[in-house]
Amino acid sequence: MWRTGMKKHKKEKKGYLEFIMIILVSGLMGGVGTVIIGEHGGDVEKLGSILETFIGKGAFWFIVLMSILGSIANTYMVLTVRKKFREWDGEDDETAEQIERYNNRCQGIISCCSTMVMVLSGVNIVYGLHRSESKASLAVIPTLFVGYCLWSAFSEHILVEQTKKMNPEKKGNALSLHFNRDWDKSCDEQEKARMYEAAYVVYRKSNWLYAGIYIVLLMCSVAVDIGVLPFLMLGIIWTYQIVLYICNYEKRR
Repeated sequence: MWRTGMKKHKKEKKGYLEFIMIILVSGLMGGVGTVIIGEHGGDVEKLGSILETFIGKGAFWFIVLMSILGSIANTYMVLTVRKKFREWDGEDDETAEQIERYNNRCQGIISCCSTMVMVLSGVNIVYGLHRSESKASLAVIPTLFVGYCLWSAFSEHILVEQTKKMNPEKKGNALSLHFNRDWDKSCDEQEKARMYEAAYVVYRKSNWLYAGIYIVLLMCSVAVDIGVLPFLMLGIIWTYQIVLYICNYEKRR
């Protein structure tokens, strides 16, 4: 008992030291970064302008490329999953697990690509309205964005329907606003535990990401007038996630 108590005490002391070290290192890096950026404010602003121009102009062509290649990839993934399902004998559990895993990965890829296109569409619209003299892309990009997102949504719907064929107990329409609610209710306890564990990992990792973004914004604000909106948006997203996690945690007591 005495040794156990000593080990526990050492771990707690180590935790305090780790916390202090993180604060000191973060403060040192932030301070040094702020000084460096402050001394080279003109260069930082020039670099930011170059990157903004590069990303603004490149966003248009990337969206065009993503809309074409992404649609082809969506079609390929849907056809591949359907082919795997047709070849499944309906009894081999290992094959069924492989098909479901591949199906889930395909849905993840489609969601990631749709998010990238959505963000870059916003970048292109801002650049086209306020930075570029040509307004031609403002008519093209919304059309490509809407078309690609619609096909992505229907692709995910088809993939979800394939999953439901393999697991008749699964419920929910992927095109419905209540899909996540209905789908979660139809999952067994093992699947729910896996989803909750993954969601908690995302919550923890996201806090580190938000802290990093905050430090970068803080350092950049020394050299460039980035305004209050980036801090405000980060604060809203960060606070929303924390409050949402706490409320749902308490709800499940």
